[in-house]
Amino acid sequence: MWLRISTFPDREMAMDLASKLRNAGARVEVREVVEWDLEEKYFLKGKLSELEEYEEAQDWKNYSDIIRQILKGKMEASEFEKEFLKRASPENYEKVVKLQDENLGDEELLDAMEAAFRVSLLMSSVYSFLKANGIEVGDDYIEGTLPEDPTIIIELDEEVEGCEKGYFLQFTPAWDVNVDVLSVLTKDIKLDGFDGVVLDAAARIVMNVIAGLEETNDIEGLKEYTTGVIEDAEGLEGELYVDAEEIYDTILKGLEKAGIVRVSGKKVKLRK
Repeated sequence: MWLRISTFPDREMAMDLASKLRNAGARVEVREVVEWDLEEKYFLKGKLSELEEYEEAQDWKNYSDIIRQILKGKMEASEFEKEFLKRASPENYEKVVKLQDENLGDEELLDAMEAAFRVSLLMSSVYSFLKANGIEVGDDYIEGTLPEDPTIIIELDEEVEGCEKGYFLQFTPAWDVNVDVLSVLTKDIKLDGFDGVVLDAAARIVMNVIAGLEETNDIEGLKEYTTGVIEDAEGLEGELYVDAEEIYDTILKGLEKAGIVRVSGKKVKLRK
């Protein structure tokens, strides 16, 4: 039975965890997947002077001032991004710069990657803003002059009169770390955080089902062993209530495929 214990936005982080698990004797697979997020959004378009009552308009007022300071005719896109971010989002800019450091710890790396994601979203909005105001945005250059009262687009939390409704669909890469629970049943694997708790709980439930065969061979009666309470879950202060009833069939299939049990009709028996 395969259990997805973690999903990472970075392949190296996924491979690092997979390596630790394999060294501990677990059977592991790392699968690249594509995650998606679809959001309904509301937009209000108008001149900056017309939309000053909105908080987001103040951000665009600041961004407009910065753009006028650095954009003098034509400049390289990379230089524009660098100078803009240093002024508009210095904290995130510094974190992104750290991505070049090969000695970053896992926490710092994740923080830097999240900053890079925020920066990417900001620059996407800025380029849309520039294009909407007649500034030419090429593959490697920016050219033009920003109007005194530029057109902006405000994203709203709820629908108001005169706004436009749209949808935002974003695809992002991710890496799932999957562990064959049967491969860790007799191993003491220590993982930090909830990943370790989930893996340990899954292994205990499978062991509980196997142990339950000493009391019943009835396929429906055995299902009761997929729920229970773990009082000594490592890293948790209270009891852990576990409900794996909905994956009962998956557990049985995994045990049968591994040659541990045999399912015949309404009966489950241990293989000898």
